[in-house]
Amino acid sequence: MKKHVSKPPSRIKYDSEHPTVSARVTKELRGKLDELQKKSGKSLGDILREALKVQKPMTEKAYASGYEDARRKYAVVYQCSVCGEDITITSEKAKRAAVAHMMENGWRHSACGRQE
Repeated sequence: MKKHVSKPPSRIKYDSEHPTVSARVTKELRGKLDELQKKSGKSLGDILREALKVQKPMTEKAYASGYEDARRKYAVVYQCSVCGEDITITSEKAKRAAVAHMMENGWRHSACGRQE
C-alpha cells in the first residue's frame, strides 16, 4: 500500500498557482523543441510564454544591451557649456558642424602625421 506523503502548504499553494501542462507531440516536434531549447537556453515554459506573446523574446533584451554597448562606445558626447550635462551629437546639422570644426582645426589620421 502506498504511503500518503503530505505536502507543505507553500507547495500546495505553488502547485495551485502553477498547474502542470502536458501535451503529446510527435518525435519530430519534440526534436525541434529540444533543439530550440538547447540553442536558446530557454525553458519550455519560456518558449511557450513567448509563443503566446505573454513574455517578450529574449532577443529584445539582447538587442537593447548590444545597442547600449554600441552607444557607449561610438556616440559622440560633449558637455553643455552652460549646465555641464551631456549632449549627444545626433542631428545631421550637429554632425556637419563637428566635421567642419575638425577640418578647420586640422584633425587627421594619426598615421598621416603632423603636416605643417
